[in-house]
Amino acid sequence: MTGSDVSAWQQFLVDQGLYNGAIDGIYGPLTAQGTRDYQTNKGLGVDGVVGPRTFSQAVLDGFEPPGGRVAVPGMDASVDCRAFASCIAATGMKFVARYYSTSVRKTMTLAEAVALSEAGLRVAAVYEDSSNAIEFFSAELGREHAARALLLAAGIGQPAGSAIYFAVDFDAVAAEVRGPITDYFQEVSAALAVAPTRYAVGVYGSGLTCRMIRDAGLAALTWLAGSTGFQESAKFRPEADLIQVLPSRTICDNRLSIDDDVAQSENFGAFRITGGVT
Repeated sequence: MTGSDVSAWQQFLVDQGLYNGAIDGIYGPLTAQGTRDYQTNKGLGVDGVVGPRTFSQAVLDGFEPPGGRVAVPGMDASVDCRAFASCIAATGMKFVARYYSTSVRKTMTLAEAVALSEAGLRVAAVYEDSSNAIEFFSAELGREHAARALLLAAGIGQPAGSAIYFAVDFDAVAAEVRGPITDYFQEVSAALAVAPTRYAVGVYGSGLTCRMIRDAGLAALTWLAGSTGFQESAKFRPEADLIQVLPSRTICDNRLSIDDDVAQSENFGAFRITGGVT
């Protein structure tokens, strides 16, 4: 954080009653102390640095980045969230990312999408089966996953123009992205481009994976994985449409395990479904 980012953070700390210095865009000792006090108040790791976890909590608490940039708080979960919809909304979350998959337990249903939507939340869709090694990526698997994603999206009435993200959940090197991962996304992109209902393609993965797949024209939207040790994580973070934040935590009386996310684009492919009608 530098310049206007620091000024916005200092104003946030003022609003929290944790800073009484100048709003000068300089991240000095008083700003660092105010940050540590904020982290202490929120039960965060105390280091005086506005890292991903501190940033995502601040977004939940109303922090607004400068320059008209966007920061929208949300979450992702691998289980049915319908019973927690009102609780999720009460935390300040604005969207929930949920899965399409061959796993019935993991897959979002129409009833869940409706429950989340009627609680005032938007829903984002991501397709993921096994995706944590290069052997899970090929042209054939891209065709299979795209077909299943489209079938599941049709089953809940996901509206045209929204997105389906496809996950690459490991730290791929450039050669792997240029090879099987690109083969996979070429098939995904081709399938979604001719589907009866048109969806944007999103990619979830490391900064390197997101950048290369986006720049190859194979995904319109990017979701940066929460593993900060993945290649180009810090570098790509300002460009990502979505940022995942680790470690996971529990909400709703410790009954729901989630990852926090922050949307950095107004249109990141989320949607609502009410009463089964988009």
